[in-house]
Amino acid sequence: MQIADYLSKQKIPVPSDYNKKNRGAKSLTYGLWQQSTVRFILSNEIYTGTVIQGKRKKVSFKSKRFINLPEEDWIKVENMHEAIISKQDFERAQRLIKATKGSRVVQNDYLFKGLLRCYDCKGYIGIRSPDKNGNIYGRCQRYGRFGKFEVCSPHNFNYQVFEKQMLEVLKEVCKEYTNTKKLEKIAKQSKSKQSQEFNIKKQIDSFKEAIEKETRKLEVMYDDRLANIITLDEYMKNANRIKETVKSYEQNIQELEKELAGESKKTKNETKLNNLIEEFLGMQKPTKEIIREFIEKIEIHSDKQVDIYFNFKPLQEVNNNLNKFICAKKEYEKKVV
Repeated sequence: MQIADYLSKQKIPVPSDYNKKNRGAKSLTYGLWQQSTVRFILSNEIYTGTVIQGKRKKVSFKSKRFINLPEEDWIKVENMHEAIISKQDFERAQRLIKATKGSRVVQNDYLFKGLLRCYDCKGYIGIRSPDKNGNIYGRCQRYGRFGKFEVCSPHNFNYQVFEKQMLEVLKEVCKEYTNTKKLEKIAKQSKSKQSQEFNIKKQIDSFKEAIEKETRKLEVMYDDRLANIITLDEYMKNANRIKETVKSYEQNIQELEKELAGESKKTKNETKLNNLIEEFLGMQKPTKEIIREFIEKIEIHSDKQVDIYFNFKPLQEVNNNLNKFICAKKEYEKKVV
């Protein structure tokens, strides 16, 4: 709605007026933008260069009626035309749309709103308006609606305390991940052997050289056959053996190239995560957008236990290890007492 209002104030033509202008209309009116139009544009994958077909089909060849097909049956073809936004920006927008679905923009648009789930019933945890003392509480929405039917439990918690603690946890996880990466980098630098990526490339070059050698052997054998130095049977026998060897080398190269592509993708994801962490740790006041880049959802147990689900596997592993350390420390303290 805020985007729609902004576009209307700036007198940006709505799509229908824009199309009229492209068709040669001399006078142009400025219609008011609707929320649904903005949402459609933000959710349209065509702007990433992807063409989608097969969203609908006819009930039968006799009928003019169409039915919508499920998304898994759609035909998607990427890079069909020039993209005007990146795939990453599009996916980021979809995460934001999904996280804020059904929520209203209010004066206090809380950082973790839309990410909170009830562990027991898997419904949303709502954030209530401040009470007379200024306290803000979270509560299971399904319980609020159907509590009289003994559905779920309140899961009440102080949201202000929760938000502060979650930001501390997120910062701790990010710092621990950064420290771990620094140690890994130092460990790699201390080793005399070359990086894994370099070794893979070296193996690929080695197999390519071997293929060239085997190919030259085959050429020499062919010349020998023409000169009647070797028989046809000898040539065929050795030629088949060389072809099998070359085929084996080519398969090895394909496997190594897949591994190399995986390492490249891993490096790209690490760079993205490193940049995101640097941006987050440098913020005095984190935004909802960057929180949603890190976190998929947070589940709240009835006993106030919190489960965080990160969008990045390395952060999830760091968080799990930190939780294990905390649990082990608590067990040790109990024994000491």
